Amino acid sequence: MPEYLTPDRFHDLLRNASEVYAPGCAGHSAVFERWLREAPECSDGVRYTGIHIPTVNRFDFAGLHPRARMRNLFLGTDWRAAWTRGAFDYLPISYSAAWQWLSAHAHFDIALVQVAPPDADGHCSLGIAADFTPAAWPNARRVIAHVNPAMPRTQGGSIPWSRLDAVVEHDAPLLEAPDPAADPVLDRVAAHVAALIPDRACVQLGLGKLQSAVLRKLRDHRGLRIHSGMVSDGLLELLDSDALDPSADAVTAGVALGTRALYAAVPGRVRFRDVGHTHDAGVLRAIPRLHAINSALSVDLFGQVNGDVLGGRFVSGLGGLPDFLRGARQAPGGRGIVALASVTGDDRSRIVPRLDPGPASLPRIDADHVVTEFGVADLRYLDTHARARALIEIAAPAHREALAQAWFEIAARL
Repeated sequence: MPEYLTPDRFHDLLRNASEVYAPGCAGHSAVFERWLREAPECSDGVRYTGIHIPTVNRFDFAGLHPRARMRNLFLGTDWRAAWTRGAFDYLPISYSAAWQWLSAHAHFDIALVQVAPPDADGHCSLGIAADFTPAAWPNARRVIAHVNPAMPRTQGGSIPWSRLDAVVEHDAPLLEAPDPAADPVLDRVAAHVAALIPDRACVQLGLGKLQSAVLRKLRDHRGLRIHSGMVSDGLLELLDSDALDPSADAVTAGVALGTRALYAAVPGRVRFRDVGHTHDAGVLRAIPRLHAINSALSVDLFGQVNGDVLGGRFVSGLGGLPDFLRGARQAPGGRGIVALASVTGDDRSRIVPRLDPGPASLPRIDADHVVTEFGVADLRYLDTHARARALIEIAAPAHREALAQAWFEIAARL
């Protein structure tokens, strides 16, 4: 049976650890964060690993102590200081690769998890955060759980009570991330995206304004299914409509990240599965009419996609973008869609001649369709020049002439 934790005992256990797994999204525990902040000296020499989302998971584990480190698949503003001083390990790998690494190669002294209270069979549901923890906790010497009555018990992964080494039971609010306000430009982008999606399709979406905008445009569709790494409050509109397939497994996701309204709605309506399932290439290519819809920062005239570099700096990570785009491209009747506004807030074109020197999130072979508020570029089976013309046609009108001239000069050197 697990021991019951006090803050002092928690700090004692941490002093003997060097590698700690701490989940992100709504799996992040407010109790463990508070205890870590109360005794920062206990993080001396500790590296914290987890999949934490920029602008959502704001906690800087590396900031706890000068010799603490943080390891993540994303690099955002909140961790820039740690990156600059060399205390942040950024892993430029996809979700599917991260699952393989966590399940087969990573080892932890402690896994910090947040779970629902045990059910009648003695299993603690991972609730709305079932993505990576099932790969990490079996590879930890100790599993320390925040047993939170606020965590809903869901259809998905769980940890046996008998496998927990120590627990603290505390009712604490789950991390919330409300959907951003509607954006008129992205609403027009979403209308073009929705026109590509047939009834009875299966849809994958990322997090943020684009997901919410697309879901609003799908209310009049019928027979839809969702297979996604993440669902947000935008799902509530579909749950309240007739758009979804009525079957119990119509929605599959790894995590829910939204508000209390979403967390109250998902038990019984969403099947939670780990990343080993949601992002698996074999699973994805077997889903009929899978439409993967993801945003990007820029796309060049070759069709290469930048999703994580802005002004020469990493601002995000690869996430599930490569997994879903490639899976959808191989699925029967599937499509891999990259959607973005045509210009930045200061009117720079997001359709660019070439990506800036540095890493590309996706090579030119992975995006079937690129969508802006000005239309759809269907890149499938187009030759190199035709791809460039199709992308120029969906750029902002004020930038098209310059893009055409840039392509003329690029093509002359190819």
